[in-house]
Amino acid sequence: MSQVGFGVIGVGTWGKLHAEVYASTPGVRLQAICDADEGRAVDVAQECGGAVYTRFDAMLDDPMVHAVSVVLPDFLHAEACLAAIRRGKHVLVEKPLATTEEEALQIVEAAREAGVTLMVDFHNRWSPMFCALKDALDRGDLGAARYAYYRLNDTIYVPTGMLSWAGRSTVAWFLASHCLDTLLWLFDSRSAAQGGPGDLPVRLMCLTRSGVLTDERNVTTPDLYLTTVEWRSGLVTVIENCWILPEGEPSVFDLKCDVIGSKGAFHIDGSHHGAARLIGSGAANPDVIVAPRIHGRPTGFAAESIRHFADCIAGGAQPMVDGIDGLAVTRMILLMEESARRGCAVEVGELFAT
Repeated sequence: MSQVGFGVIGVGTWGKLHAEVYASTPGVRLQAICDADEGRAVDVAQECGGAVYTRFDAMLDDPMVHAVSVVLPDFLHAEACLAAIRRGKHVLVEKPLATTEEEALQIVEAAREAGVTLMVDFHNRWSPMFCALKDALDRGDLGAARYAYYRLNDTIYVPTGMLSWAGRSTVAWFLASHCLDTLLWLFDSRSAAQGGPGDLPVRLMCLTRSGVLTDERNVTTPDLYLTTVEWRSGLVTVIENCWILPEGEPSVFDLKCDVIGSKGAFHIDGSHHGAARLIGSGAANPDVIVAPRIHGRPTGFAAESIRHFADCIAGGAQPMVDGIDGLAVTRMILLMEESARRGCAVEVGELFAT
């Protein structure tokens, strides 16, 4: 049976995971690796396989590359996605889809016209914790959802050490994109937009604060965003995204989610749950959920979302997340920025319209 060839554009910390998943998934083949840092591309290719490129245009000319992952800094997504789509390649792009509405719409329309598959890697939809919450909501265990609090923060290492490009982005694009997609999915917003059951955000208020990163670390990006979203049903959600947690935290991220309904509540601790702990010169919580390796194979829900894309392309199926979902999140983050800039609440329009 012939295998589908996959390429990865950008193999830094997260891009390497894409390469590892493709290399370890039956029915697909890691065909190519592309990174501007040739040494890094060579290292990943030696470990996972695939030809090495330093320019994505050259990689996209390879007829054996049928689909690609775009794992570049968020503000570079549009160029690579459009180049791949126009060459007839299926695309999995890391969140966010794009950082402007115009670019997001261009990507969605280009994929539609070319007849290729477009998926945005919102991997929380594969998280066992959030899937359990989704099931509880759908069963009615919580009754009518009335309040939700969602915290997803990073230590200051992320914008100052892990991401060389943090000054050209924000914690909203990097983290709130996950939060917003998760909430839109949990509360069936896309179905509601099409006249079905579910809930829709109607109003949004966002506050930002700056100082630590700009003044002390010379990284020109806000320290935090605090966003309140009102929904059509009366539900209120509060989203906290911060990039200045101390590096002494036992995990590089801090994730908590609480949903309170008329009949019950659901609580998630996605980072400090205590399932595993390493004690040495300090304390650390080894990853056992997001992307752990088991007998050398990447597993966890972050790997499963990538594997879902690979399986869909190999099997001719449509993925559970597409460009329309990515467009909705881009619009929500732009509304966050508008609210913070104006210092007032803003109305949420049609998120899923193209």
